[in-house]
Amino acid sequence: MTNVNATTLIVGSGIAGIHAAETLRAKGYGGRIVLADRDSSLPYDRPPLSKEFMLGEVSEDEIALKTEEYLQELGIELWLGEEVVSVDSKKQSAVLSNGKTLEWDKLLLATGSGLRKLPVKGSELNGIYYLKTLADANAIKEKLKNIEQVAVVGAGFIGAELASTFKKLGKEVTIIEWSPLPLAHILGDEMGEYFLKLHQSEGIRTIMGDSVTEFKGDGEVEEIVTGQGKSIPCQAVIIGVGVMPNTQILNEELDIERGYIVNEFGETSLPNIYAAGDCSMWPFLGKHISIEHWDHAMNHGQNVATNILEENSTPYEAVPYFWSDQYEKRLQYFGNSKNWNRTLIRGDKDEGEFSYFYLDENNVIEAALLVNQPRNAISVRRLIKQQKPVDLNLLSDSNVKLKKCVADA
Repeated sequence: MTNVNATTLIVGSGIAGIHAAETLRAKGYGGRIVLADRDSSLPYDRPPLSKEFMLGEVSEDEIALKTEEYLQELGIELWLGEEVVSVDSKKQSAVLSNGKTLEWDKLLLATGSGLRKLPVKGSELNGIYYLKTLADANAIKEKLKNIEQVAVVGAGFIGAELASTFKKLGKEVTIIEWSPLPLAHILGDEMGEYFLKLHQSEGIRTIMGDSVTEFKGDGEVEEIVTGQGKSIPCQAVIIGVGVMPNTQILNEELDIERGYIVNEFGETSLPNIYAAGDCSMWPFLGKHISIEHWDHAMNHGQNVATNILEENSTPYEAVPYFWSDQYEKRLQYFGNSKNWNRTLIRGDKDEGEFSYFYLDENNVIEAALLVNQPRNAISVRRLIKQQKPVDLNLLSDSNVKLKKCVADA
């Protein structure tokens, strides 16, 4: 699609939206590109909000994705604080919150994800936060200056990263998690036990298998009460209980299952409408999956832009990947596995440097978790992409190169 009179509307200026717009220009798209976002801030990188930015190691300027001048040079129109409130798929037009109407030839939904809320008694108290935006991070940073006790509700990746950050800032930290082990629903019980012990070894108070029933305080939060009757004193609470894809646009017309369902080219169930990043469900190894992480948003945004420009030219075949920094550990997860047949560890958990593999009934690697082993990343990604059976004895031997572990190699 090289028509200079054509218009591509991208809804959402996060990682997927920005990289899609940039890729369109880089690949020679000469039409109009409009990047609309309800957020009034310039596009910025979110992963540092829970770590480097919270610690004061990077500034707002340093987490900016692109400057306004850079986007202007590319001829990308950035409409900040302008939410797309409705779309007419037949007329190919969109109405924005300020009343503007825009006709488009291609529409890319890069609307990201929204936070799950915890609706319990006392939620209106001051000092209770969710972390999604730069404004959220700034509010939490300001609050932390004059308090000692922080509670984190939810032991998922964002909760674990925040607990690690708050500990580095010298705070007394408590994690409350409804499941018996952190991250077990993604990584399994053995790794859940590993991460529980990691938190505890760093001096974090962990309350597992319990839930928040009430926040107490006189205007400001002072205490959490749990379902099992525990009382946790705190002057700030940060809630991280998961996200859900933002699928409000065309939700009655498009096929949706958690996110917008797309094919391997990023197309939704309606012509000329695409979706990328957190808000999409895309095909991987025969099933549709949803990944709400930075690397996927970037790669998917770039790929869908390519297919907008050259229809059905480049199937999306990236191996899912995300990372997390907790305490002094760099965690890297590749692939996607929900119902693995067996697991295998390569290395020593006690030494804090190992790889943990999730395999199917044919000993094909579906996913892998690397802990402080970034050197194995390329080989692990390749093994998952190959989808060939591996030799379990070789895979468990750290002295054998990973590329030599394929059973028929």
